[in-house]
Amino acid sequence: MWRVKVSVRRRPGLSVIRGLLSLALLWGLLLTVGAPAWAVIEAVPLERLHVHDVILLPTVRSQYQVTFTKPKTWQISPSSRILVEFQHSHELLPNRSWLQVIVNDKVISHTPLTRENATGTRLTLPLPVALLKDFNTLTFRVEQHYTDKCEDPLDKSLWTQILPATQIVFDYTPTAPVVNLNTYPYPVIDHLTYSPAKVHFVMGRNASAREFQAAAYINTHLAQEAQQHELFSRLTFGNPAGPSDEHLVFVGTPDHIPDVLRFQSAFGDFALQGGQWVNRRTGQALSPEQGVILFFRAPDSNAKAVLVVSGNSDQAVFKAAQYLTTRPKISDLSGVSVAVPEGWSPPGSSSAKVPRYIESHTRTFRELGFGIEEVHKINAPPITYHVPVVNDFREGGKLWLDLNLSYSPNLNPEFSSLELRMNDVSIGNIPLTNPAGEQGKRVSVPISHELVRTRNNLVAQFHLMPEKYGWCVDNYVDNAWGKIMDDSQIRVEGGKSGLPDVGLLNGTMYPYSKEDHLQNLHLVLPNNPSAELLNAMLGFTTRLGRATLADTDLRFGLSMGDAGLPGDKNLVVFQPAGLSWKLPDGARLAWKKGGLNLWSLLELPEPNGKVLSELMELAQGASLEQYRQGNRVISVFTSVDPAGFNVIAKLFNSDKAFEQLQNGFLQQLSKITPGLNAVDGIQYHTEEKDAGSWWGHWLNWLKNLPWFNIIAGLVAAFFALIILPFLIGRFLRR
Repeated sequence: MWRVKVSVRRRPGLSVIRGLLSLALLWGLLLTVGAPAWAVIEAVPLERLHVHDVILLPTVRSQYQVTFTKPKTWQISPSSRILVEFQHSHELLPNRSWLQVIVNDKVISHTPLTRENATGTRLTLPLPVALLKDFNTLTFRVEQHYTDKCEDPLDKSLWTQILPATQIVFDYTPTAPVVNLNTYPYPVIDHLTYSPAKVHFVMGRNASAREFQAAAYINTHLAQEAQQHELFSRLTFGNPAGPSDEHLVFVGTPDHIPDVLRFQSAFGDFALQGGQWVNRRTGQALSPEQGVILFFRAPDSNAKAVLVVSGNSDQAVFKAAQYLTTRPKISDLSGVSVAVPEGWSPPGSSSAKVPRYIESHTRTFRELGFGIEEVHKINAPPITYHVPVVNDFREGGKLWLDLNLSYSPNLNPEFSSLELRMNDVSIGNIPLTNPAGEQGKRVSVPISHELVRTRNNLVAQFHLMPEKYGWCVDNYVDNAWGKIMDDSQIRVEGGKSGLPDVGLLNGTMYPYSKEDHLQNLHLVLPNNPSAELLNAMLGFTTRLGRATLADTDLRFGLSMGDAGLPGDKNLVVFQPAGLSWKLPDGARLAWKKGGLNLWSLLELPEPNGKVLSELMELAQGASLEQYRQGNRVISVFTSVDPAGFNVIAKLFNSDKAFEQLQNGFLQQLSKITPGLNAVDGIQYHTEEKDAGSWWGHWLNWLKNLPWFNIIAGLVAAFFALIILPFLIGRFLRR
C-alpha cells in the first residue's frame, strides 16, 4: 500500500473551512440515507382532553375519568410522564384520606392527603408506556374522611380538586405511518392525534366546475370521516409548497396540476406521458371517462401523505372523486394507485341512519347517538345530552321527554330523585321512592317551546342517597346507581315544522344537512374564482361534513356563474362584491378581519319590518346574507376584499371561531335587544332599506340607543352654551 504524506501549512480560517466542509458532508449523508427521527415532547393538558374546568372530587368516595389516545406514529419513551396538580381540604385525616391516579385500571400512584400537600401540590408520575393502547383512561380516585367517629358523608369539608395545570407529557419519536389506499383516509384523518388535520389542495387556476366539485366532494368526505376531529383545509393554484404537517391533495387534469410530475416515481401502475395518464404496463392511455386515484407518502416527509385525484378529462376527475368518496367504502381500494372501472357509476344507495336532530319526527336517544348511561354512588355525576332542534314548535307543536329509567334498591325516598334540566332551567324532578328500586320506570315530561334553542343541553342529575343516610353515619355501603336507557325519546306531538334557525349559525348546518347525501344542496361559484373564495367554499364543506353522519355517496351540485341554477335546491353562493346577483332583502351578517367589531350585524328586523337594532355597516370585509325563497334557503357569501373570504374559511374551519360566533356575538346581540332570541332574530325576515352610507348606519345605530335623546340634548346644550358663544366672540374680536 502506498502512503503519501502531505504537508499542509496552516492558514488563518482553515479550521473554519474544514468545519464547513464537514457540515456539508454530514448534510449530504443525511440527504442520502434519510433524516433521522428526532425526539419530540408534547404536553397534553386536561383542556385538550375535553376537561374545561377544575375536577372536583367531593364526598367520602369519588372518582373522575378522562380518556386519552396513543397515536400510532408515536414511539413513546419511558421518560413520558403525568404531571398531576391538586389541592384538598385541610380538614382531611391523613391516615384515612388518599388520592389515587389510575391508568387503564392500574393504580400508578397512591398519595395520602395530608396538611403538607393541601395546596398547590404537584405529582410527577411516570407514564406506564407498556399499558397504553389506542384509547386509554386516566382516573383520579379519592377516599376522604374528616373524623374517625360520627361522619356526614356529604360534609362540605370533604373535597379534593384536580387543577387544570394537570397534563400528560409525551416524550416520543415519530415514526412513518402506513400510506396506501387500504388505509385511506388515514393518515390524513387520524382520530388518535391531538392536532387538527391539515389538508392543502392544489388545483389549476383554470379548473372547471367539475374539478372544483371534485375537490368539494373530497373535502366534505374527509370532514365526515373527521367528525369531532378538527380539519383545516386550504387551496392554492399550482403551488404545493407548505408546512411539513400539511397533507397534499392534487385535484385536476394533468395540465392543471403539472407539479404532480415530481412524484412520478410513486405513481404505481400509472404514469404521465405527453400530458395523459397511461397504464405503465401497457402504455395505453386511460379513457376520458376513467379517473385515476393515487395515495402515497411524500418522498420528502415521513409525516405527509399525497393524494392525487385526476383523469384525462374533467369528467374523469369528478368520477374519481365520486369513486373515492362512495359509501360504504369500496373494497377494491388497495396499493398506491387505482383506476375507476370503466362504466362505473355511484350506487345511489340511501343511508340507513336518521338525522341526529329534532325537526318534525320523534327520535329515540339511540337515533340521536346517545347510548345507555349509568351513574353510581352518592355523588353521581350529571348525564348531559346535547340535543340539536331545528323547529321552534310555536305553531301548535309540543315536545315531550319520554324517559325509561332504572334505579337501585335501598335508597332514601326522602332525599333521592332524578332532576331534569333543559338549558339550565328545571323541567322536572322525579322522586325515587320505591325501597326495592325500579326497572324500566317510564316517565313523560313536557318541554316548553320557550326553552328550546337550536343547540340544547339536556341534563339528567341523579340524586342517590343511601337508605341509612343521616348526619351521623359511621359506616355504610354505597351501592346506589341510576340508569337511563337508550330507548328513551324526545317526542314530537302535533304542529307543523316551522322555519328553523339559520343553519349556518348552529351545529346542525340545517337545512343543508337535512339529507345525508346532501342532494338538495347546490354550491355556486363565480367564473374565475380566487383562491381565497375557494378557501371559504372549502371551509363551508368542512363544517357541513363534520355536521353530517352520512354513510352513502355524496350528491350535491356545483356550478359557476348565475346561469342555469336549479330552482328547487338550497343554494350556497360565494361571490366577490359587485356581481349582479338579484337578491331579495334579508338579514345580513358581516365580518371584519380584526379590531373590536369582529362580528357585526347590519340589520336585525322584526317580522313587521321594523328595525329593532342596527350596528355599523362594514365598508370592507365579508358578509353573509340568508333568506328563504319558497321552500328553499339561499345563503350568499360576499367580500369586498378577497382576504375577507379567508375570514369566512377560518370561521367554519376553527371550532373556537365558530363557537365565538354563536356564544360570543349572539349573546352580545341579545343584550342589545333584550327579550329577543338572537338566533331567531337573524332568520329570513324582510328588512327595511338601509340608509346606504357609512354615516347613515352609524346615525341609525345611535338613534336606536335608549339614551340617544339624552346625549343629543346634552351635546346640543354644550354647543349652544359654550362652543357657540366662544366662536361668536372670536369672530367679533377679528
